[in-house]
Amino acid sequence: MSRRTSMIDAMKLRSTRNMESFLHSASELSNHDNDIEKPAEKKRCVDIDGHKVIFTLVKNETQRPKASRKERQEFEITNKNVKLPGNCHERKIRRFLLTFDIPALTVMYLVSFVVMNACFAGLWSIESDGCCGDGSMTFWQHFDFAVQTSSTIGYGGYWPRGYWNNTLVVLLTAFSILFSTVYAGLVFFKFITPEANIEFSEVMTLSNVMGQSCIEIRVGNVDASSNKLINAEASLTVVSHQEYQSEDEGDKVLKISQPEDLKLAVTSQHLFFGVWTLRHFIDETSPLYGFRFDEFPGSTIIGFQLNIKAIQSLTKGEVYAQTRYQVEDLLVGHAFEDQAIWETAIQTAVFDYDKMSSTRPSFVWYPQKKDILDCGDAVVSA
Repeated sequence: MSRRTSMIDAMKLRSTRNMESFLHSASELSNHDNDIEKPAEKKRCVDIDGHKVIFTLVKNETQRPKASRKERQEFEITNKNVKLPGNCHERKIRRFLLTFDIPALTVMYLVSFVVMNACFAGLWSIESDGCCGDGSMTFWQHFDFAVQTSSTIGYGGYWPRGYWNNTLVVLLTAFSILFSTVYAGLVFFKFITPEANIEFSEVMTLSNVMGQSCIEIRVGNVDASSNKLINAEASLTVVSHQEYQSEDEGDKVLKISQPEDLKLAVTSQHLFFGVWTLRHFIDETSPLYGFRFDEFPGSTIIGFQLNIKAIQSLTKGEVYAQTRYQVEDLLVGHAFEDQAIWETAIQTAVFDYDKMSSTRPSFVWYPQKKDILDCGDAVVSA
């Protein structure tokens, strides 16, 4: 192969890649005569696997749900007849304690410390000679002795007398060490665990982006520059219940729950400090291509799962966030409103989180219902 032929092939390859890039599309949009966002035709007839599908330009096709996404997605999972090795109650207690933040853990520790010392003070108060061989000691003096013992202060004003009182001192010291160790361990774990305040848009939108129907979701790093995230990665899946008939079961219809990946236009961000708009283009390679979401054949879409993974620049540890969307959260014929402003004078990017989920009506190529198959003057494509 000659060098000239190789150069020509390389130029063809580069040209093909440019045709599929966002930069090339942007250059096309810069022309005032472009028909990408304002096509002349209003209907397109497409043959998909031998079936005729008609796409029309629609706007404001679906409306925002009245109930919030959080209210509609609340559910509980109950596992029955599960056999777990070891002490499952201990694991439940550990997981329960990890759900609290540092202020709540501190309050719980202080309350436990006071209650523990009060209990031991009560035990000494019912003794005739008290804790230290002095029957005239009050409850609060016994409480003072308990606090000095459990905190290992030991001023020397009190000391236990007798085997029983010394045994209680040993138990009090052991409980105090246990509570303090657990509290210190939890607080240390909370401090060193990487965290991020990631917010998701309440809805998904479906509108034309550069002339093609596109699902968009917004993800924001609320802490911005104070908690920079690097090497952020995103993945989006659609989960559906699929029906099928098994030969072994006769005519019985069986169902399976099956997740499927949706390809994102951009899956990673080197620096995640603002708002990231994730996009899935519904083209010929998308499992959603040619289907209406209210007429999905052979299966029922039960939701979309979005996962975010990033590295916290402060600790170099990974952080995770995820959320779920239902079909009614996908607003067909809507697009997100602009929420970012660049302040040139102060060299600052401003993101308005009040507009995180704000949308406006926008055109989108969307399939007609199954019972409408008249292509008419539509543009026909294979």
